[in-house]
Amino acid sequence: MALKMDMDSKKAELLLRAALLDDACNVAERLAALSAEIDVDDDGEASITLDLDLWPEGKASPEAEAIAKMLWLEIEWSSTTGTFPFAWPGLGEHSDKTTTYFKMVLDAYGRQKPESSS
Repeated sequence: MALKMDMDSKKAELLLRAALLDDACNVAERLAALSAEIDVDDDGEASITLDLDLWPEGKASPEAEAIAKMLWLEIEWSSTTGTFPFAWPGLGEHSDKTTTYFKMVLDAYGRQKPESSS
């Protein structure tokens, strides 16, 4: 029995996001990859928007480019700022571990406890 790939835009977006994660060097860049706006259309175009507070301006993603090439996609790169959920996004550049990063965030917020949702 032959397996059918059934590649669609959602699967292509998932592969591109995983490729961005492969190129991420620290927590900030991983958060940028996870929160990136990725859209793939039926005309062979992909757009990836990364937050400059998290992903360095001008930093390439060779892995995403390689995935796009395998999928016959052309990537249009763009950037945005201010979509980061915490203050001090630069802290994420100083750690490759999420727990270390979040401890720095908590320390920066003065050890505030999360508000209860009830």
